[in-house]
Amino acid sequence: MAGGSSSSSVCCGVGVLVLLAVLFVAVVTEADDTGISPLLPVCKTVGGGSYYFDVQFCVSALGSDDRSLNAERYRDFSAIAVDLVTANATSTAAKIDGLIKGGSRGNNDEAMKRCFRSCQVLYRGILQRQPGCAAAVKDGKFSDATASLEKSAAAAKECEGGFSKSNVTSPVLAEDDSAFKLAKLAVALLRFAY
Repeated sequence: MAGGSSSSSVCCGVGVLVLLAVLFVAVVTEADDTGISPLLPVCKTVGGGSYYFDVQFCVSALGSDDRSLNAERYRDFSAIAVDLVTANATSTAAKIDGLIKGGSRGNNDEAMKRCFRSCQVLYRGILQRQPGCAAAVKDGKFSDATASLEKSAAAAKECEGGFSKSNVTSPVLAEDDSAFKLAKLAVALLRFAY
C-alpha cells in the first residue's frame, strides 16, 4: 500500500506541475530573451484585479501590435489600445453592414434587422469618437479620452444587449466583447498614464 500511495503522490505532483506549466505558457505570449512577455508587468498592473478583462486578454491584445515592443510608458500602451478599439470598431461596423446587406434569415428576421440597425448606429458613434479619443491621449487629456472610451464600452454592451432583449443570437458577440474589453483596457492604462 505504501508503494501505491507513493506513486499516486508522484503522479499527482507531476500532473500539478504540468498544469502549472500550461497555465504559465498560456499567459506568456510573445516573450523576450528571458522567456517572459515584456507586457506581463504592465498587464498585471492594469488587469490583475480588473472586473472587465484579465491579464491574458491584456497581453494578447497589446501583443498583437508590434508597437508594444517599444512602448515605454502607460501612455504609449494607452494609445495602442485606443487604436485597437478603432480597428475593432471598423471591422465590426463593416461586418454589420455586410449582414444588413446580406439579409438575415430565420424566424426573428425583423428583430435581427432591428438589432443590426441599432448596432450600426452604435458602432458609427464609436468610430466618430475615436479620432478625438486618440488626439486626447496624445495631448495628455486623459479624462477626455476616458470619457470617450467609457461611451464606446457602453455602446458595445448596448449592441449586445439588443440581441439579448430581442431573444436572437448575436452574430457579433465576440466583436462586442472585444470592443468592450479593449475600451476598458485603454481606460485602465490611462489611469497609470498621469
